[in-house]
Amino acid sequence: MNILERFGKLFACIALLLLVLVVTDTYSKYLTEAESTTNIAVARWRILVNGQDIRNSADLSQVITPVFYEDSNIASGIIAPTSRGYFDISIDCQAADVSFEYEIEITPNASSSVTDLVATGYSIDGSSITTLADGDNIIEQVPVSTNPGTIDIRVYIEWNDSESETMNNAADTAATKSGVDAKLDVNLSFKQLPNS
Repeated sequence: MNILERFGKLFACIALLLLVLVVTDTYSKYLTEAESTTNIAVARWRILVNGQDIRNSADLSQVITPVFYEDSNIASGIIAPTSRGYFDISIDCQAADVSFEYEIEITPNASSSVTDLVATGYSIDGSSITTLADGDNIIEQVPVSTNPGTIDIRVYIEWNDSESETMNNAADTAATKSGVDAKLDVNLSFKQLPNS
């Protein structure tokens, strides 16, 4: 090999080494500029309904047997047409860092001997009673800024004995003779809302 070929090979190696150094330096500048740190706050979403965690399901369903009032025409522990009562729901939202909406749907249970139980109203934390029309659901929003920590809801119900109901007088009588088993299906659903 002559000296010119050796010099050419040496020059090619030096040029290649310089090219690698320039590319590495340029790449590291762009790589350095691409690095950053991001802080994202993670909000808690833990709500308990009567002690049951909703994180297992966005919808909770329970069969509830309401408490019925005694009055001058109806003895304690007995229900009959026009009986009134209530059931309670406690929502513990102390560990919820987002605004949310809840919806409560109330229907007679399929195995209930009384199919004419209707929700007539509800109160939240002992406030005044909000009236419900037959078939209405309870829908409330809880902004994170006013989250009370615990929401106690009392739902008022009645054995509706009007002419428009599904049970006639014979069905009412049969239900009371067979031992009334008044049950309600209560379905609660929750959804997160943008914080306000």
